[in-house]
Amino acid sequence: MQMRVRGLAALAAGIAVALAVMAYDRGRDVAWAVTAAQIADARAYGKPGVELAPGRFITEPVRAEGAGWLPVKWTLLGLAAACAVLAGTGGRGRRG
Repeated sequence: MQMRVRGLAALAAGIAVALAVMAYDRGRDVAWAVTAAQIADARAYGKPGVELAPGRFITEPVRAEGAGWLPVKWTLLGLAAACAVLAGTGGRGRRG
C-alpha cells in the first residue's frame, strides 16, 4: 500500500476510535461523580439532594477526580489504534 493511503487510513481509524470512546464515556457520565440527573431523582423523592453520608447532601453536580484525564485517555487510545492500522497495513518485508 502507498504510504499516503496507509496514513489516511490510520488517521481515520484513530479519529474514529477516539470519538467512539469519547461518546461512550459521555454516555455513561464518567466525568461526573454526582450527575444532575441523580440530583433531580433525589429531589423527586423529596430529598434536598444526593445523600453522601447521613445528613450530608450534595445539591450541585460534582466532577469526578479523573475527569481531567479523559481527553488524554481518548487521545492515547486513538493514537494506539492509528499505530495498529499503520503497522497492520504495512507490506511484508522482503525475504530471501
